Amino acid sequence: MTVAVRVFAFSVLPLLLAALYVRLSPDVQSRLEKLEVYLIYMFFLGVGASGLSGFFGHVFTPDVVAESIDWAKGSPFQQEMGFANLAVGILGLVSAGRRDGFREATVLAVAVLGVGTSVVHVIDIVESSNLAPGNSVQIVGNLLKPALLIPLLLMSRAAEVAGGAGPAFDEWRMSVIGPAGMATGVVGVGFGIGFALDMPAMVTSVAALVAAMLTAWTASGSFGARSNRPPDGKATSS
Repeated sequence: MTVAVRVFAFSVLPLLLAALYVRLSPDVQSRLEKLEVYLIYMFFLGVGASGLSGFFGHVFTPDVVAESIDWAKGSPFQQEMGFANLAVGILGLVSAGRRDGFREATVLAVAVLGVGTSVVHVIDIVESSNLAPGNSVQIVGNLLKPALLIPLLLMSRAAEVAGGAGPAFDEWRMSVIGPAGMATGVVGVGFGIGFALDMPAMVTSVAALVAAMLTAWTASGSFGARSNRPPDGKATSS
């Protein structure tokens, strides 16, 4: 159950929250802006919070993680995997506020880690028929994030080339980063509490609902700098 909840919280929920923000915000109009909202939520929640969650799981509750994968407990490699997750998580959090090549580097790290771990799990399934949730269901989350991030980033770069990524666009992005960061904190803490209380589905569902309400409220409020720029996101001269 915990593995399935983790996949939902960090692979599916970012898309749902981003879609909600795009749907309700009057300040999100251009293709570039819509793509940016999805990328910010994916980097914050899908990569950042997921990486931090993986770090805490592998480092502080390694036996629980090993049991979910049906692998031997007590391996020091859990610690190494934990710090690998921490590194990717930090990259995700930083990438949410960046628009330069840092994002490509982060997506590359997510793809390498996600595909690499999935290959290991698939080999184990083939060789030992190990279908434990952590060895099978987790593959969905591992592969879904790079499968989403790569096309989103490519489309965003193409939209930037077409125009609309000026100073006003960078100013507008700040109005999305705040709400996305708060929603990420709510979901991340909720998942952690649910894991600690052995009620991951219930507590994470409540956290997801709170995050959705927060996203809807911030998206429909008076945020952004639309009044200072035309619909394509380009800055106007004063």
